[in-house]
Amino acid sequence: MDQVDCISNETSLLECPFYGGENIKCKKDFSSYVAVECTGNVQLSLNGQWGKCAGMVEYTTQNGSFGVCKDSAWGKKPADKICQELNCGDCFRGCDKENGLFKGQKSEENVSLKCHDKEKFSWQCMELSNCSERVGVICTKHKRFRLRDGDDLCSGFVEVHNITDKSWVPVKEEDVSPKDICTQLNCGTSGNFTNDNGNNSLRLTCSGKVKLRKFTSKCFGDVNVSVNGSDYGVCYSESNKRLGEQVCKELGCGELLDEKEGRAISNGLLSNVECLGNEASLWHCLAKHEIKRCKATTVICAGSLDVRLSDGLGQCSGRVELQWEGSWKSINSNGWTAVESNMVCEHLKCGQSTSMTKLFIEGKQKQLESPWRFKCESSSAKLSECLKETRTLSPRAPNVQIMCQKEELMFFEGDSPCRGRVLIKSFDGEAEARPLSEKPVADNKTEANDICRAMQCGDVVKKQNGTYADVTCSGSVNVTLRNKPEKNERCWGVVEVCKNGICGGVCMDTWKIEDSTKICDNLGCGKPIQITSKNQIPTQYHGSVNHYSVYCLNEVKNISMCRFIPNSDSICNNPAQVICTDSVKAKLEDPRDKCAGTVSLYYPGKWTPVCEDSLDTNLRNAICRELNCGQYKPTTLTFQDKFQNAGLSSIQCTSDANSVSKCNLEGILVKTQCTVGYLQCTEQKRLLLYEQKHSCSGPVYALSGGKTQFVSGQGWGKEEGQKMCEYLQCGDYISHSTIPKDTNEWWNRTYNCSGKTDIWECERHDQASQLQQLNIKCNGTPPAIVLSKKCTGEVRINNENVCASMDDQMYSELCDNLGCGTAFHHWSTDLKKSNCWDFSCTGKETLLWQCGFKKDVFNKILSVTCQKGIEFGSTEKCGGKLVVKYGDQWEYVCKDIFAANTTEVCKVLNCTNGQKRVDERDIAKEIKVTVKCPEKYQYISQCVQPFNEKCTLGPVEIKCEGYEEKVKSTGNSGLIVGLSLGMLGLLIMVFMWMNRKRLLLVLRNYRNKNGKDINIDRNEMNNMEKEDRAKSVSDLSQGKASSLEYDEYEDADPVSKTGEEDADDRSEVSSGTEYDDIEGQNSDISPHQSHADDDLPLLPKRPDNILDQDTYEVETEKQEDYDDVMAFENAGMADTRAQVDVAVNAGTDSEAGTGVNADAVVVTTEVEVHAEQE
Repeated sequence: MDQVDCISNETSLLECPFYGGENIKCKKDFSSYVAVECTGNVQLSLNGQWGKCAGMVEYTTQNGSFGVCKDSAWGKKPADKICQELNCGDCFRGCDKENGLFKGQKSEENVSLKCHDKEKFSWQCMELSNCSERVGVICTKHKRFRLRDGDDLCSGFVEVHNITDKSWVPVKEEDVSPKDICTQLNCGTSGNFTNDNGNNSLRLTCSGKVKLRKFTSKCFGDVNVSVNGSDYGVCYSESNKRLGEQVCKELGCGELLDEKEGRAISNGLLSNVECLGNEASLWHCLAKHEIKRCKATTVICAGSLDVRLSDGLGQCSGRVELQWEGSWKSINSNGWTAVESNMVCEHLKCGQSTSMTKLFIEGKQKQLESPWRFKCESSSAKLSECLKETRTLSPRAPNVQIMCQKEELMFFEGDSPCRGRVLIKSFDGEAEARPLSEKPVADNKTEANDICRAMQCGDVVKKQNGTYADVTCSGSVNVTLRNKPEKNERCWGVVEVCKNGICGGVCMDTWKIEDSTKICDNLGCGKPIQITSKNQIPTQYHGSVNHYSVYCLNEVKNISMCRFIPNSDSICNNPAQVICTDSVKAKLEDPRDKCAGTVSLYYPGKWTPVCEDSLDTNLRNAICRELNCGQYKPTTLTFQDKFQNAGLSSIQCTSDANSVSKCNLEGILVKTQCTVGYLQCTEQKRLLLYEQKHSCSGPVYALSGGKTQFVSGQGWGKEEGQKMCEYLQCGDYISHSTIPKDTNEWWNRTYNCSGKTDIWECERHDQASQLQQLNIKCNGTPPAIVLSKKCTGEVRINNENVCASMDDQMYSELCDNLGCGTAFHHWSTDLKKSNCWDFSCTGKETLLWQCGFKKDVFNKILSVTCQKGIEFGSTEKCGGKLVVKYGDQWEYVCKDIFAANTTEVCKVLNCTNGQKRVDERDIAKEIKVTVKCPEKYQYISQCVQPFNEKCTLGPVEIKCEGYEEKVKSTGNSGLIVGLSLGMLGLLIMVFMWMNRKRLLLVLRNYRNKNGKDINIDRNEMNNMEKEDRAKSVSDLSQGKASSLEYDEYEDADPVSKTGEEDADDRSEVSSGTEYDDIEGQNSDISPHQSHADDDLPLLPKRPDNILDQDTYEVETEKQEDYDDVMAFENAGMADTRAQVDVAVNAGTDSEAGTGVNADAVVVTTEVEVHAEQE
């Protein structure tokens, strides 16, 4: 540098202007160099607490302190230079940026040491720099001390570290003072040496008292130190995992598993801790000692780990749980193999793992979370060695559950769950269970109690002495199926286990079909039916689910003697349910019949209909046999109209099945909708009244096998009479009597209703000896049955509908009771769902209420038309086609066999009193009735009969008095009217076309009068025409453009011309063919005829040679319509004939066009005017 020019505000000499480069040659003596003496002083130090030869590199000036950046300029050379300047030897640690000390240490003001090997002092290399981390060094002459085997970390034998061989050697008293050692170890400022002649070493006791605090939990937690009785934390840093290793080693907790950032603390004492790995204590590691707020350091050591098997049969089976950070964690089964299972079993001294046949409880514990995963290299690995840190997330999977070979299951021999000789079976492959030796319990009641408790049977009560253990426990175990309290049926329900008086369910999630088989067999209830989502028992279990699963050995036949795993933490709330086949029962439902009716099964726990399509012959016979009703009896009676209920299907029976419970019910399904099945058995029977006197009083008959028999009054009393009235649905019993009968047709049953619920339970299979028929009287009064309209419509009882399932015979009874004659027609009406009256009749009844009846839900309701409800009508007033209405639509009457008095038909038509004709669109096309009167009848509607053959002659037509013959339409009147109107319109248009010129003239004069009304007579028209001609000729003679320049005629002319039509008109103008038009219009008129002779304006006859006459030129714009010329030409000039020649001169300017667009095309028109006398 030469000619340096500084102004004193530069921060570096290099910022000053100077002249420099390779060409600058200075003298070799120092006289040519600039020498500077500064008033300030730069002091180098290692600002640490280990003496002058170890610590953070720091320069102190009058402007403050500066740290040295750990950057690219830092390395072994500047580090050695610093140690040498301090007379501390060379650099030992922190000599390069990769292995620096005090990582994370920051300073606001730092410098970079950029040396060129010519500097005498390191400070001469300083350049201000911004950096995030500064350096610290340990020099070779640094003496590093430690204390061992003391009462705390500030007392013990003094040793110094030998850098050369990296060993610790005892300190001699004369080498160093206690103060230096205690200060370096942060153990106070003073201390005392004492000699230990036995060890030939010095023992130092410093004034400070320091201890590394133990974890609050076993081998994991926040790191804390106690200094003079006060606890302080250790600040977390990512710099060195050796901190955690040192802590785990010092506290005897094995290897380090994890070191992480902990909670926020305000009493952090140690920060930037740097352990070298050979310290006796964390307190001896390099660290910055100052109290500050920071995040604590949390350490997890291998000694904190443990493993167990929970909720199993014993210590050697169950769910694998790992103790991590003081909490038990389940382990994800994803990736789990037999290696890990064997490792756990061996760790627990349970042998090897074996296969499982039953699940244990899943548990509520959280699984071990990422990034940790349990994976062992071998089954002999340590527990800590199986814990791996991984970056991949494991998919969710169930918890690991294992069974070890040394697991043992005890049970009692025999059928008693808590008493007898104790057998034991392990899972190591032994074929049979072995008796438990007496030795462990011979003289030890505690061990006997352990056996009872292990078997969930309370405490020991009695112990039999002998070779093998034989005990009686205080508890009891009982397993049943619990259903609704009011039912108390044993073959279906929720599985309930009662132990020592405490009852609870078993979890559905772990219950197996083998368990159901065992309990059904124990209860004598047949076989289990597989439970699915479609046949779960509709019951609410009010108890708690106390047991998660059940573990049964093959040797155990009684499920009460199986081991029930507790449902800890109430992990499962859904109790197991079992349906045994013997719980399924059949019944036939009918208000009167025994051994006939709609089919229902008691399944599962409720009566459910059976679908018609499931009732095959085998199932029908099985039901009849179960109910002691003989065999299946075919019938055509169905319930297709009944509302579609949920029902059972897919029941498979063999031909010899004597009950539904003996059928195959494993595949039974519950359909959401199906037709309910109906079944009749050969032993079908009914008790009934059928005499016409009263619905609820009269002689009692029995109907069975198609035979009607007399019911004897033998043994009947008030109790039997009440049951009979209830059966007949006739209210309460009033009285009974007997009627002597001389017959052999007696019903072979007598009745005794003491303690019975219904009349069929009252039956006794005794032949009656008293040959007198029972005659009963009940107080029932049936409600009235009506039709919604007079003698027709919906059948209603108490304003409720009747289901469309009534016996045909009852329709006539209904009509007769209503005074409407006999029934003629009945039909059903579809409804989505209707709660209606359903009647069950045998055909023997004479009154409707003698049938059985009930309320039910059907899709269709009944409507009936009686004879008196038939309506007559016709398509015309007082005649036309004859129609009748007996349902919901009119129908034609067939002519084929029509035989009726027309006068009577006309009478019912009532045509003289405002009869309304029937629209043929409302009449059915098919003819299904006729009118044919019998020899004797009371009214014409009795003559209406169904006609089931094809009607060949068509409908009947009649004419009554007052019938008006309908005028037949030709069918073309509309066409004629349309054509007539069209012709009239065409004539009007022709007239207007022929007179268009006259009409245009009138319109133009009307406009010239400024809108004033003008009455024009013939003379005025002639004068007007003359004036117009004179004006036009005058305009032409003056060279004016005339009215051709205006477009007034466009508005007045009702006939507009465009395209080809317009071009034709122009051609006609130039050739004079407009005269042809006029002449064509006036072929019968002389050219010289006066205007007074006709209303039409006339032009003179065209001259033979018009082209040799005088011509005039007028200019008009190209866009003018040449119809204007025609209008002018035809304006009725009497004295003048004119011809117009038109030529287009595209390049000529129009004089008349001044002020008009210069681009306008000018049309020059030559007009020759010839005068001729009329």
